[in-house]
Amino acid sequence: MRFGQINRFSNMDNNTGQNIILTGPPRSGTTLSCFLLNQLPNTIALHEPMNLGMFQSQEQGLEETQQFFAAMRQSLLTEGKALSKVKAGAIPSNPFGKAEQGKRASTVKKDWIHFDKPLQPDFTLIIKQNAHFTFLLEPLNLLYPLYTIIRNPVSTIASWNTIQAPVSKGNLTVLKGLRPALFEELECIPDLLDRQVRLLHELYLPYRLLRKDQIVRYEDIVESNGAVLNHLVPSASGIHHPLENKNRNAIYDDSIRSNIAERLLRFGGSYLDYYTEEQLV
Repeated sequence: MRFGQINRFSNMDNNTGQNIILTGPPRSGTTLSCFLLNQLPNTIALHEPMNLGMFQSQEQGLEETQQFFAAMRQSLLTEGKALSKVKAGAIPSNPFGKAEQGKRASTVKKDWIHFDKPLQPDFTLIIKQNAHFTFLLEPLNLLYPLYTIIRNPVSTIASWNTIQAPVSKGNLTVLKGLRPALFEELECIPDLLDRQVRLLHELYLPYRLLRKDQIVRYEDIVESNGAVLNHLVPSASGIHHPLENKNRNAIYDDSIRSNIAERLLRFGGSYLDYYTEEQLV
């Protein structure tokens, strides 16, 4: 399939339901967004339900995404369940545990989750994958309503450095299939922070294709107590879930934040399209 031949929003189940793509750099607030959106009626938001094996190439990733939406819609309407990463049978607001000894470990695992709410055939299904969808953004943006969550770049990288995940090492396994040359380039950058800054720059580059209304800031989600997610689903304007801004999380060492800010400014990447130099200090 050639990307240029895709018809915009052609995946809509004969106009009976809305399928939405949600993406963003890892640790930008996408899981929190799923948690909040699942509070809405006739809406389901799945947290990273797809597998790395589905993204061995851009063409395969695109085809698997279309098929996965169809399969999950069918399962939800007939059995009330779908695949997602979950904790204690639910999609949490944060997939990582507390920092006790060493880096925070993931507390979620992929499983079938039952949703105890009625769904109409026209229900909204949101699927969130971070790098997977970001590096497929151009063709996905032609097929689906697509939104990205972004967060202050200093805090994003600071958070990467507190978790046990490939991104903490400045690379992403999914790039082996979607962008193998970039994966190798990142592997050749000796300094960890330089590698992370380059990766964040590459994650932000595709977002230049999006309209302003397709980009939602983590900071605005917190300030609005979730209501700004009405960009994705209009009924989210009624969300009022008290939230705390974690950009200055105590586990983010101030000296590390300073180093990250200096390196981000020195590199001058695409993230500066969305956050000013003053916001990175």
